[in-house]
Amino acid sequence: MLDFECPSMWMTPLDNYPMSVLETEEADKFMEATFFYDAELKPSQQTDGFAEATLTALETGELTPLVKEELKYTIQSRRLANGQSELGVEFTEPEQGQLTEEEKEKIVKRREQNKLAARRFRQRRRAKGPVYAKEVNELEADNTRKLAEIRRLRKERDELQAMLQNHMLVCPTVTIQTG
Repeated sequence: MLDFECPSMWMTPLDNYPMSVLETEEADKFMEATFFYDAELKPSQQTDGFAEATLTALETGELTPLVKEELKYTIQSRRLANGQSELGVEFTEPEQGQLTEEEKEKIVKRREQNKLAARRFRQRRRAKGPVYAKEVNELEADNTRKLAEIRRLRKERDELQAMLQNHMLVCPTVTIQTG
């Protein structure tokens, strides 16, 4: 028996996550069930698919490939248990044939057109840079002028309101007519 600080706990090898005895028993049951299902499948299928899925899972850090393989084997084993045949699903990439001369010319022509379009785009962008800078300067100057005009008009409004207040003190009988 292994000596741990807490006898009801043990550590998983993957990430040292402590598991209780109940969790350990559930994991063991799951592994036994998985082994039972996998035992019905052909050994080459068991090792190839799981090995590839394990490598993919380790490389990407995702468990999706392993879950897919487990699901696939569970479905296969249930089919076998029901007396049905195995599903023979295989995904193969279509073979890429040799390109014809016409296809090669089309690819070369497309690349050349793309290079020319990229060059034209970069030239237009470089040419419009000073135009945009000039426009920005003009807009900033116009904005500054308008802000100064706003300050001037507010000041004039305040002065007129003060004059009106002073006049109202001298001539209280005058009423203000609007519009």
